Amino acid sequence: MNAGAFGGKPQEVVTPESLLFDAAERVGRLREGRQALHLHLSRLLPANREEGRIRIAFRMFESMVSVYRGQIFLLSNSDIMLICKDAQIPDLDAIVYKLRALFSTDPLTYAESADGTDRFVALYDLECDYEAFFSLCGEMVAEVRKTKIDMAPTPKRLPLEATTLVRVLDGIGNTDIAGVVRRQACIRIVGHTAAEVEFQEFYMSIADLQKVLAPDIDILCNRWLFQHLSQELDQQVLATLGDAGFQVLPRAFSLNLNVSTIETPAFRKFEAAVRGKAGLLVEFQMLDVFNNLDGFFHARDRLRTRGHKTVLDGMTSVGLQFMDCELFDTDYVKLSWSQDMLDDIRTAEIQHALAPVGFDRVILSRCETETAISWGLSIGIRMFQGRFLDSMTAAATMGVCDKAAACSLAQCTSRHGIITGTIRTECGNADMLDLFPPLRALQ
Repeated sequence: MNAGAFGGKPQEVVTPESLLFDAAERVGRLREGRQALHLHLSRLLPANREEGRIRIAFRMFESMVSVYRGQIFLLSNSDIMLICKDAQIPDLDAIVYKLRALFSTDPLTYAESADGTDRFVALYDLECDYEAFFSLCGEMVAEVRKTKIDMAPTPKRLPLEATTLVRVLDGIGNTDIAGVVRRQACIRIVGHTAAEVEFQEFYMSIADLQKVLAPDIDILCNRWLFQHLSQELDQQVLATLGDAGFQVLPRAFSLNLNVSTIETPAFRKFEAAVRGKAGLLVEFQMLDVFNNLDGFFHARDRLRTRGHKTVLDGMTSVGLQFMDCELFDTDYVKLSWSQDMLDDIRTAEIQHALAPVGFDRVILSRCETETAISWGLSIGIRMFQGRFLDSMTAAATMGVCDKAAACSLAQCTSRHGIITGTIRTECGNADMLDLFPPLRALQ
């Protein structure tokens, strides 16, 4: 169709952003009592931007649209924008609270930016914040227009569907799975002066797996097919760890596995290989548990009868308010650290939620700073994981390694976190990478 049919002006492509911009322009003429709420779902991790959950979030706003004469927009990047009139702040807070719970496994729900602002949601009072809001809407329109131009010559990743899943599964046999396996020590603080490695967690780096296994396929876009893929990857990880040739075996292995993997020959083979030589823990993700409750309880009991331990993984400060972890009766509960835990009220809520579990059974993960460790110790947690601990472990290693002068702290930290590869083979004292030295606890 030529432009002449529209008076010589090219027809503008209608997008959610352009509709939002038009609405924002109209609101500018009558701003009294108007508010806008911007939900930043585009900032979620790819695995958490499932279409189903995005749609659930969108539908949660529908009641606000009718009650407060609102308009709602699902933007091209999965963000949601609500414009409403005379909305009660407690009602908006209640919806945001539920949305944090819906996406509670994602760090975005508790992460703050450097200046302390909430990265998950932004609220605009259009009586006083209109200019900033209108400018944002204009930027969104320009960004979408630019993105459409930029993306035109760029081949998109294929979605993970039945046909592409077969191709990915066929490629696993030719992929160096060992190269994408990562490990991280869990450190237990003992008394006031010492710390020790409680276990070593082994997991797969999804970002690296994407690069080496299927760079042209979005392996995270379909949660259910990815779960099927992850069940096959479980087998590969178990085989890889069985053949890893550690200089010194871990005190205990901790593995992220699907519930169904516990009944496979690959697991039984690995179980037999480490029996009497190292302990074994299995970490179950909360979403996997909910997807197969009966299977989880059966797997937990089977592991327990064979002397192994279980970890309920994926808990957040928000998620704790909606479920009783003790009902799952795992040996440990893994809680992700977030800055909001420093709030006295949130701390009290966490203490109340975890008291039945027992703080000696809680692992605080994602500890990026000393603040997280100090907070955990203050409420009785003794086990920790995170990059701060990784650096502390590497520093302790370098303190007793006769080859330390040839390495940087970053290199030593990276070498501890992998089980194979060039970075590891370049270490002048490979024994030290598996033999963790005594650690000194934080004072």
